[in-house]
Amino acid sequence: MRGAAQAAILPGMTPRFLLHIGANKTGTSSVQRMLATNAPALARAGWAYPHFHLSHCAHHPLAYALAGHPTRGLAPGWRDAFAQATADPSKAYVISSELFFRNVPPEAAATLFPPEQTRILLYLREHLSYLASWYAQAVQERNLTASFDDYIRLFPQPFEGFLKRWEAVYGTGTITLRPFRRDAFPGGDIRADVLGQMGGIDGITLPDADSNLTISGNLLFFKRMLNHVMSYDEAHAHPIPDEFGAYAELQDSFRGRFETGPDTARLVARLFAADRTALAARGLDLGPVPERVTGQPCPNLDTLQTDVALIAQVAQETGKAFLPYAKRLPVWPG
Repeated sequence: MRGAAQAAILPGMTPRFLLHIGANKTGTSSVQRMLATNAPALARAGWAYPHFHLSHCAHHPLAYALAGHPTRGLAPGWRDAFAQATADPSKAYVISSELFFRNVPPEAAATLFPPEQTRILLYLREHLSYLASWYAQAVQERNLTASFDDYIRLFPQPFEGFLKRWEAVYGTGTITLRPFRRDAFPGGDIRADVLGQMGGIDGITLPDADSNLTISGNLLFFKRMLNHVMSYDEAHAHPIPDEFGAYAELQDSFRGRFETGPDTARLVARLFAADRTALAARGLDLGPVPERVTGQPCPNLDTLQTDVALIAQVAQETGKAFLPYAKRLPVWPG
């Protein structure tokens, strides 16, 4: 029977659980939104995406619970509730949270998703673009003040070590590794690739693309300046990170990729040479580290003064929560 508990996952068989563990910055939000909004089509194909404490369409609270997070986990009794939510033997269950890859000990995951009943799906991204996306988010959501090159040195984040932890518990044959490259996906869409990994599902409706914009250019540079006069708690407090995300819609230069040059590319290539070699030995081609990334200058000195003036104008007109902290900056207009 499809999705029934199995002693081993054999070729051609569907595991009871498909555990999509990320990684971060690989289109996970769009995949999760698709899965959360297509229950009938999934059910017709024998799949279910449990609406078990979903957060932003993802199983993040479940991942936090398995990681033992002191405040973001689930209430006592959640394991019994999860067993009931995944008890139908006629279905296979897909679980998705990018928090699993780095935050959840695989031994803890195995208490809920036994290796003999689970297949793991993991997408990995070329290191420079991966780190650039992480960096913009870290500046936006916390009080990080480091330059991008310093951030790379401080938080190198190679993939191989995390991957080995999962292999030690689940084995290499249980983990499906995929490159996060549009040219590797059907129609250039990771959602189609995930559906293909599930055996193909008809009747899926694809929601609109994720609207979370990456801050860039002088908006990113200004937030980095602001972080110098904010504590971690101040910078992290709601709704300040979201306020800067909303600014990204103001003008093109406030969003998208930020510019990096050949020195940064060489730094990434050097720091991650061993990681890339190890992943290539597994048959995973992430593509080359680009020699440079064309994007928004960060900072763009030609427009910095007018851009900060725009940020200040909007903050004052709309009463942004970060406004009291911005006034600590000597360069803040007014």
